[in-house]
Amino acid sequence: MYLPNLLVIGAMKCGTSSLHNYLARHPDIFMSEEKEINFFTGSNSNQSLDWYKAQFPVDAPIRGESSQNYSKRHNPLFPGAAEAIKALIPDVKLIYVVRDPIERYRSHKVENYHGETPAARQWSEASDNQVMTGMYAYQLESFLDHFPMEQIKVVDADSLLNHRHMTMNMIFSFLGLEWLEDPDSFSFKTNENSSNGIPVHWQKSLPYRAARKLAPFDFDALMNRPAISRRLFYGLNKPDLSEDEVDRLKERYAKDVAQLRALTGMDFAGWQV
Repeated sequence: MYLPNLLVIGAMKCGTSSLHNYLARHPDIFMSEEKEINFFTGSNSNQSLDWYKAQFPVDAPIRGESSQNYSKRHNPLFPGAAEAIKALIPDVKLIYVVRDPIERYRSHKVENYHGETPAARQWSEASDNQVMTGMYAYQLESFLDHFPMEQIKVVDADSLLNHRHMTMNMIFSFLGLEWLEDPDSFSFKTNENSSNGIPVHWQKSLPYRAARKLAPFDFDALMNRPAISRRLFYGLNKPDLSEDEVDRLKERYAKDVAQLRALTGMDFAGWQV
């Protein structure tokens, strides 16, 4: 059993699932079977150190996991990740995937609609969770209090989408590994439709459970077809934002994105902010 020396720390709805699987294509990288282990904060933070080590049974040069909750310092459910990581694995390499914060915000709203109860969605909006998760410089500050920038690789999701082979080889260089020559190694995307299908709170409802039991066919398969579910449940479609909403978000994100550009030297040319 071993400790990891690589963590993908987020951000939510920025392509971390795909990156987790791209990293696993390298012969010198072992990525955890369960993508989001949430050991340093979140659902498994009460597990033992031996339990965490058991997630990395291979003595590969690079061993990693990808828990996007590590970069939600604003959320009271996920406190103190950076400090806990530093205490246990101070030499770890960190990868932080970022995306146009307005587009990430739209995807976050769909994820909340699909996977959370109405009360949880209401809390997410009232607590500014959907906006703050995309405050990338703010989230990085907590890690920079404990790690030098040399241990952190910020990746633009646009590059991962449009220049995948080059971007992955840059990441491999950051990890001290040889490049992969075959671009087809990364010719797939993961979790593209994670928010398709019937919202979770509907699946748990009495009418849905009754219909599933009584239907003379595979009711779940039918209802999980995007053509059906997205017609029945408007929230599964990314919301169209009004000009006023976009302007409001641009104003909210402007300072943070400027700080991120200064911190990384990256221009994020495709972003709306």
